[in-house]
Amino acid sequence: MDTQLVDRRGFTVRSGTGETATWGPPDGPGDHEARVLCASVRRHEHDLSLEDVRRLLLTDPSALAEVLPTFAAAVPLPSGGTSVATDHLGFRHVFHAQRDGAGIVSTSSRACAEHLGSGLDREAVAVQSQLGWQLGQRTLFEGVTKLGPSRVATLEDGNVTISSYRGCDAARPVDLVHAVQVAAGVLRTHLTAYLEDHPDAGLQLTGGQDSRLLLSAIPRSRRRGLRVVTLGRAGDPDVDIAAALARRFGMQHEILSLSGLDELDPARAYALCLEAAHRLDYSADPLAHAALAVAESRSEPGPRISGLGGEVARGFYYLGLPTAAPVSARRAERLAHWRMFVNESVPVEALDPAFGRWAREFATQEVVRVLSETGRPWMAATDDLYLHHRMQRWAGVTETACSLDREIVNPMLDDRFISVATALHPLDKRSSQFLSRLQLELDAELGSLPLDGRPAPEAYAQRSVGNSTLQTAATLRKARSKALQRLRRETRPPAGGEVLAAKVVAHWREDPAALTPLEGLGVLSREWLDALVTGGGTPPSSAVALAINLVAALDRG
Repeated sequence: MDTQLVDRRGFTVRSGTGETATWGPPDGPGDHEARVLCASVRRHEHDLSLEDVRRLLLTDPSALAEVLPTFAAAVPLPSGGTSVATDHLGFRHVFHAQRDGAGIVSTSSRACAEHLGSGLDREAVAVQSQLGWQLGQRTLFEGVTKLGPSRVATLEDGNVTISSYRGCDAARPVDLVHAVQVAAGVLRTHLTAYLEDHPDAGLQLTGGQDSRLLLSAIPRSRRRGLRVVTLGRAGDPDVDIAAALARRFGMQHEILSLSGLDELDPARAYALCLEAAHRLDYSADPLAHAALAVAESRSEPGPRISGLGGEVARGFYYLGLPTAAPVSARRAERLAHWRMFVNESVPVEALDPAFGRWAREFATQEVVRVLSETGRPWMAATDDLYLHHRMQRWAGVTETACSLDREIVNPMLDDRFISVATALHPLDKRSSQFLSRLQLELDAELGSLPLDGRPAPEAYAQRSVGNSTLQTAATLRKARSKALQRLRRETRPPAGGEVLAAKVVAHWREDPAALTPLEGLGVLSREWLDALVTGGGTPPSSAVALAINLVAALDRG
């Protein structure tokens, strides 16, 4: 197998053929030992050793629910089989398949597809062309499935058996005051202990609410000298706000710059984007990851604290009036069309007309399906959609791609914090009320400072006529922005995405044969592809991103 196609520090295990392939650093564990598929493992306030992981997986797998994502591990069994476990949110992407009495588990969906001899799954391509990411446990390949949250895949006697190490009992409802106290305690305890163990860690800090919450949970005595990291350049709101906070508390501010992308040779830019597509397993935007990889290559080494994912506790999809109404096809379709498809969908003119019409309808019905299958009221169902689909697939695959290069911890993915967030009533989370009150509990001073494009968190912390008006105005601004974006048929390119998209298109114009794998697929329009290599201008980055993913997934060179 060509190890360039898969995570080079990952694994592929086949059961039934007697073949086991592993690779990694020369000092990595041998085939007879546990293999941890991330840079480090932490259970609540303690780092775990390789032996700790092996013991938990073999004797106490339910305790894996307390291991912080992004995490996965493979452990040989006394019977000669292998067990592979993922974290409780399914952030670490691992794949499995079964064919003719031979099972396979791999860090690469493509390795599984080659084992099966299968091609692209057109339904998965349809979903990704509209969302930019996948729903559920789909992959781009037929018959290949992602291992879900809290799952263990056991390979024995030619079979893959999937089990869960965590029950699915619904969280007991919790009141807002208690939730704030518990969540504050979790974040303070987690971060204090982590910085004791890893004093060289840096905090990813932006102008948004999530990273500010984590800064607020760090004791003031530990802030002076703390390294904070921001992606962007001077003059960007994120950078300017983070710089001001750094000055306020005596922190060291590191700016991750995207400078130099303009100087990249088109062939080099294309190679970086292909590598990013492989690392993302073809299920997220390779332009975004390639740009980030360039910036990160110049960053200081050391662990990183990330606050990605606060929307789980914010009520990310709560637009309109409060409602406890059930999920309906009409509501789900409107959510799909007016919010979910806007940022990363491929423009209709870039898709084959027949495929484009069908893909839009199919992806819409998939959103309706996953919301309906929750069996929960509308607001709670949208919470589930965000946590168990968007976060698991969109954020998870990006964290997977980074999890071996750098130790990254996210206290907001701690199972105790997630339990609080999922137990709260949706109306307590709506319009950031819970997170804003949590902010004030942790550090009222930071809660009084404005966010990027929004008032200070203290403005959202209480239900009142004034705050309700403020929240309604913010909601209407977001809705109006989305409506204009949709009417103008504009997507939202990632940082550095437009620059790299132009470089990739320039490479394709120099080497049109690179697009050969797309011929005959019936996904991208033949006319659009012809214009791509002969015309002027640069197509939207979302279309370029899909084309790169398809080329990378299909290329057998």
